[in-house]
Amino acid sequence: MNETMDLSIMQLFRRTFPFVMTRILTYVVFALVAFLFLGIMIGVGFLLIKMFGENSFFFIIVMIISFGAVYGGLKFLERYFLYMVKTGHIAVIVELMQNGKIPEGKGMIAYGKDKVTENFGASNVAFAVDKLVYASVKQIQRWIFRIGNVFSFIPGSKNIIGIINAIMSVSLNYIDEAIMSYIFLQKGKENKQSVWKSASDGVVLYAQSWKGILKTGAGAVLFIYAFNIGVFLLLVFPLMFVGKLIAGDTQGLGTFTGFLAVVGAYVITTVIKRALIDPLVTIAMIRQYQISIRSLEPAIDLQDKLLGVSSRFRQLHNKSKSHAATETKEPPQGVLHN
Repeated sequence: MNETMDLSIMQLFRRTFPFVMTRILTYVVFALVAFLFLGIMIGVGFLLIKMFGENSFFFIIVMIISFGAVYGGLKFLERYFLYMVKTGHIAVIVELMQNGKIPEGKGMIAYGKDKVTENFGASNVAFAVDKLVYASVKQIQRWIFRIGNVFSFIPGSKNIIGIINAIMSVSLNYIDEAIMSYIFLQKGKENKQSVWKSASDGVVLYAQSWKGILKTGAGAVLFIYAFNIGVFLLLVFPLMFVGKLIAGDTQGLGTFTGFLAVVGAYVITTVIKRALIDPLVTIAMIRQYQISIRSLEPAIDLQDKLLGVSSRFRQLHNKSKSHAATETKEPPQGVLHN
């Protein structure tokens, strides 16, 4: 392993902290807006309880709207703003692992954004590739563990397979980002293949080395579960106490403020997890993936097998072939046609 590959998870985390800080600031702003919204909903709930009572249909609608608006706002933020930050972070992690530093003269955020634009052209292309990679890996994981079911006659094996499936389901949120790192790796080698071809090869390489990645994924998932449960419990009871103080003696309002306390604890836990823990886990998965595939080449026989078990991988593979055919048909620059 070369020197740059020896960068630890925490070294990569510290050296790419500008991306983490961007996430922190963004999620803090989101949390403040979310709590302002929830405060307004407390006022609305108070009025509805006064007018219709605790069991009114309108009261239930307000609770659904409260949770739905916060969750929807979070998804919108991550899709249309933070996705470029996340993808730029992946590009910089790959650069640091390969060269130990980023080129001088540019800030880290600007460099990451430029690498995304250079490789994908636009964030919506990167998003499309990412989603197809995610769907491909999801189907392939199901196939891998369907094979594991042949050992179901062994006592306790079903429970073990179930635990592994649960681990892989959560780690899937980070595996697609690790595979996306392969695209930046190939472009860094001045490989002329399309991003679709690199993504397709990256999925095959994951299928060749999934056992090593599973170990990192297992540790990450256990850490995420422990963190989420611990932080949520640490927050929800104080927030429920505050909600009870706000409700006072108003009949029915305590139920509503209790519900919003649960939503508030969820918001804070999610903000901390996605701002700090997700980048850390992403770095760990990318690092393990890059190390696992270091000496591998995509296996054609495995690729053919995956084409037979995953419709999404076939779609990804076909896109890589169609883009390759298009590039072949394009005339070299400077050649004139009559």
